[in-house]
Amino acid sequence: MAPRSKSGSSTPKASSKSKTAQTSAITATSQQSRFHSATLDTNNEIDLQDVTIAIGENELLTGVHLRLKQGVRYGLVGRNGSGKSTLLTAVADKLIPGIGAGIRILLLSQVEDSERASKEEQAAGGQGRTVSVLEHVVRGDKERLRATEMVEALTKCLESPSLQQTQLVVHQVQLSQLRLSLVEAQKTASRRSGQRGKDARDEEIRLEKEVKDAEERVTEDEAGNTEPDPEIAKVAMDLLSEAQLTLELLDSATTESRASSILTGLGFTQEMMDSPYSTLSGGWRSRCSLAVSLLVKCDLLLLDEPTNFLDLEAIIWLEHFLSSSPTTAEQTLVLISHDQEFLNNTVEETIVLRHKGLKYFEGTPRAFEIEERKERRRKGRQVEALEKKREHIEKSIQSGMASAKKTGDENRQRMVKSRQKKLDERWGAEVSAKGTRFKLNRDMVGFFNTNRLGVEMEQLESRIRISIPQPSKLRTLGDLIHFENVEYRFPPKRKGGKPGDVFLKGVSFTVDQGGKLALIGANGQGKSTIAKLILGTLQPSSGTITRHPLLTIGYFSQHSVEELSSLPLLSNLSLEDGTRAPTTALSHFVQHFEEKGEKVTEQEARACLGSFGLQGKIASETPLGKLSGGQKVRLALALLVFHPPALLLLDEVTTHVDAPTIESLAKALKNYEGGIILVTHDRYFSRIVVEGSSPRQILAEADDGTPDEDSGSDSSIDEDDSGEGKKPPGQTWRVGAGTIKKMDKGMAQYVGIVERKLEKRRKAEGL
Repeated sequence: MAPRSKSGSSTPKASSKSKTAQTSAITATSQQSRFHSATLDTNNEIDLQDVTIAIGENELLTGVHLRLKQGVRYGLVGRNGSGKSTLLTAVADKLIPGIGAGIRILLLSQVEDSERASKEEQAAGGQGRTVSVLEHVVRGDKERLRATEMVEALTKCLESPSLQQTQLVVHQVQLSQLRLSLVEAQKTASRRSGQRGKDARDEEIRLEKEVKDAEERVTEDEAGNTEPDPEIAKVAMDLLSEAQLTLELLDSATTESRASSILTGLGFTQEMMDSPYSTLSGGWRSRCSLAVSLLVKCDLLLLDEPTNFLDLEAIIWLEHFLSSSPTTAEQTLVLISHDQEFLNNTVEETIVLRHKGLKYFEGTPRAFEIEERKERRRKGRQVEALEKKREHIEKSIQSGMASAKKTGDENRQRMVKSRQKKLDERWGAEVSAKGTRFKLNRDMVGFFNTNRLGVEMEQLESRIRISIPQPSKLRTLGDLIHFENVEYRFPPKRKGGKPGDVFLKGVSFTVDQGGKLALIGANGQGKSTIAKLILGTLQPSSGTITRHPLLTIGYFSQHSVEELSSLPLLSNLSLEDGTRAPTTALSHFVQHFEEKGEKVTEQEARACLGSFGLQGKIASETPLGKLSGGQKVRLALALLVFHPPALLLLDEVTTHVDAPTIESLAKALKNYEGGIILVTHDRYFSRIVVEGSSPRQILAEADDGTPDEDSGSDSSIDEDDSGEGKKPPGQTWRVGAGTIKKMDKGMAQYVGIVERKLEKRRKAEGL
């Protein structure tokens, strides 16, 4: 590995592989020239060649081209575990050598936000006050917070007649600035090698000395051992002007109003904004973390699953904010989301992470999928045509050779040899990648073993297949569940007290055998309460709930994944050395039914887990704690359908699942012959499961409403409608304002209602 040359050196050298930079278990390398645009601090774009990212010995990306253009909204798509989140972390921490030091990068981090909240609460507690939700979000802009504190401290000291106090404050401000510079210098030195690494280390040593000197000055000032500098007031004024300019550039005067607008869009009421941050639940704290990310000004915003814990109204608001807000116009965005409708409505370009590589496409993920399928069909037809042509030429060669031998015709023999030579040396694609006629000197520049390129079909990822066993038909007729004018009140605050307020009223709906129903609406309006009324864990205050006498319910709650994550790390099984074996999907599956008094064989357990894609070592050797969120969802569903229930009640089942798994699960549920009640904000998922659409139909609608040509010839498209006959669409009910209302046009009708509501709000805000 060649050492790096110093930037600006007079002797140019070839590009060299950078020193490996790492944090925790993530390692990243890139090929970088000192003349490369990515090394300039003034450039807000990232354009790096030969990027490799690994965790330990496991390479997630190998020799890829990482390109992020300024002002473009990217959607990063790929399977769970392929390295999407790791890539964002490596970019955010600037672990990849070559990312400009001047690029302001912000990664949505709920962990960091929670740590900051704890410090704020401790500081506020010492002052006898609490930190409100709005204050917490506003204080999340660290650059603005530092500049504000600097302005307050310098203004106060300049108003003081004591030059000694002014000097102390100035030295404290300078020390704070030097410490920040030192932290950045340490990060830079850890990422560079060669001559540039030596220069960065020299800068780090210089700043360490300056910090030490500054600390000594502050200590001496605090002890009163120094004489004030006569020019200290001028230094203070210069620092004050610098801080005020920073606040002006950050548009500090509008920060609180912008924060309030963002929180409103994410579903916070004014009362919630004014309430203490410490009273918020985990889901609302996640929204606060997202609000901070949207508030802080940066050059590159990285959002990893921002729609988790958001209801559909907040999701649609976020779509508009990211795609049309003036504050995000010049900002580069990289977005990871399992919500396909959200992703397709927000991004402009797509980055596909597949087979340890990155593929770029100018368009949405749905447009990429459409184009990829069309391209595979085109290439499939090319291969088929070439095979037919080859077969025809081989037959003509055989017949020509036989005829030439029989007649002794030398011209025919030469013609046959010419054809054979063409078949051996110049056989392959007859059109270029651009669709033009193939030309050797234009389309095959470089060294090749043949004079023609073959038709290359990109290897697809293995299909995710989910198979759900069908329930037995109930022996008697009748609806699975029927609500008739149900009302639910909150329980009294104390025993024997007055009944609580009415939460739901006038709830009436029916789910027949094999029927499908979706409950949609904003969070906190009663969807989960209706689910508990269905289960019987809550009782109605009035009205009737009629259940089929043979009804069995399989319930997937919002907390099913968290419950699996909290299980003991060790199972009841023992290894050969006498130690307890770790809890795996297989051991938990068997133990789960043992606790219910049912003996399940390993073969039966593996068959059920395998139908959800949990096979082999993943099921039997991977500890439960190391399974991804999507794999835990599959395990929870496998436990539910081992004995297929007459009714599946699924509450936010898609939260931890990637897009390919969502599609496979949706198709399996669509063909489920039992009843399904779905609580969801996922428009794509609801359209397939409840409304009866197919992925093929949704793609055709996105592609100008026209189905793809020869759609049946593409093996990558499943038999989406494999169920017997066309089933009627299910019901969609909106829960809100204390009751439910049927959406006759399905999810699209509710989306229209939300769109109109948000449009009125934007007009009221003057946006």
